[in-house]
Amino acid sequence: MALAEIQQQLAGVWVLQTNENLDEYLKEIGVGFVLRKLAAAASSTMTITIEGEKIRIVTKGAKDTEAFFALGEEFDNTDPQDNPVKAIATWNDGCLFTDARPVDPNKGKAQQVERRIVNGNLEMKITVNDVVCKRIFKKK
Repeated sequence: MALAEIQQQLAGVWVLQTNENLDEYLKEIGVGFVLRKLAAAASSTMTITIEGEKIRIVTKGAKDTEAFFALGEEFDNTDPQDNPVKAIATWNDGCLFTDARPVDPNKGKAQQVERRIVNGNLEMKITVNDVVCKRIFKKK
């Protein structure tokens, strides 16, 4: 049932429209000035697909990323600074929630990501400590 809901609500190609608090988020995770400015100026596209019992999220932009996972199962990934993390994703009440924890607590910070539809757009909220960044995507 959850995968069918994700397919209906989130699957597709999404193009970044706006960022809120991106610079503060990138500072919080240790990104330097020049890379923060490049990230703020870059366009970004997120593609979400369901493949069997797993979800694939591919992001193309200032930094290309890919995650492939099953709901409720821990998976290996990396944070934006390429530090290894262990993550787990869940679906609850229209929200795809991912909790990522650094493998080495001295390299990287825990991050929570929420993806949901708000007013027809995909809202991606990223939280690190008390810093919250919102990225709004429009369906292509």
